[in-house]
This record gives sequence, C-alpha cells and structure tokens, in this order.
Amino acid sequence: MKKIIIALLMCLPFTVMAQGSLKVGVFNSQEVITIMPEYNAAMTELENMNLKYQTEAKKLQEEFEKKYQEYTSTAETLDAAIRQYKETELARLQQSIQEFAVNAENNIKKKQQELMLPIVTKINQAIKKVGDENNFTYIIDNAANQVPYVSPNADNVLPLIKKALNLQ
Repeated sequence: MKKIIIALLMCLPFTVMAQGSLKVGVFNSQEVITIMPEYNAAMTELENMNLKYQTEAKKLQEEFEKKYQEYTSTAETLDAAIRQYKETELARLQQSIQEFAVNAENNIKKKQQELMLPIVTKINQAIKKVGDENNFTYIIDNAANQVPYVSPNADNVLPLIKKALNLQ
C-alpha cells in the first residue's frame, strides 16, 4: 500500500503539469462506514452468528469435559480395550471441537466479507459521484493513516460523501 501511495505521489507533479490544476479530497472511510445503517445491521447479524457458534462450542466443550471426567474416574478399573476406546473417543471429540472452532471462524469471516461487500460498493459509488460532481482529481481515504501529511486546507469530502449516502 505504501508503494502505491509513493508511486502516486511521485506521479502527481507530472499530472499537475499535464492538467494545470489538481484537486485532492480526503475522507475517513471508517467514519462513513460506522454511521451507515447497513453496517449496524451487518454487525448485529455477525454478533448473532458469533453467539450461536459460541453457544454450540460451549456445549461441545461441556460434553468433552463430562466424558473426560467419566473416563478419569473409571480409567483404572476399565478393561484395556474399553479404556482404549474411551481414549479414542475423547481424542475424536477434541479434534471435532478444534475443527468446529476453525470452521466457525472461517464462516464468520466469509459472512463478514459477504455483508461488507455491498457497503463498500455503495461507499465507492458515492465517492465516484462526489469526485465527478466536484471535479476532484483524487479522493484519498486517510482511515489507515497511510498519508503522512494532509494540509488543513485540503478539501475534506466526508460531508459530501455522507450527503451522497443520505447520512447525517
């Protein structure tokens, strides 16, 4: 990302000479995203999904602990074949719990990407609209603090983007 910004900054003087004027706008995408109703709905959906996975993981863990306690309390009195079976069962259950956790994490990440895609697309459309309507050469998102300096005189396009998205 830094290389792209450096390359962009190196090309700016040539662009200015070719066009004669340069109009740059800045905004913070995180400020936009967090006030969008779609974002709040997406976060609620993700939290509910996460809660369901946590509840199921807790049930699996409780089942494992119950079986483990049963095993430890009777292990010395069990026949070798039964003991081996119980140990294998515990190992399978532990592996199942680990696989469940990995699958849950992957499913949550996939759902997050799925829910965020239309939000990001909507923001990008608003940025394009603001850029076109206000003749900006560049609109830079400074949410990640990748731009080391932004002049106080720079055009903050956040209010224009909010307006384009019908946000207050």
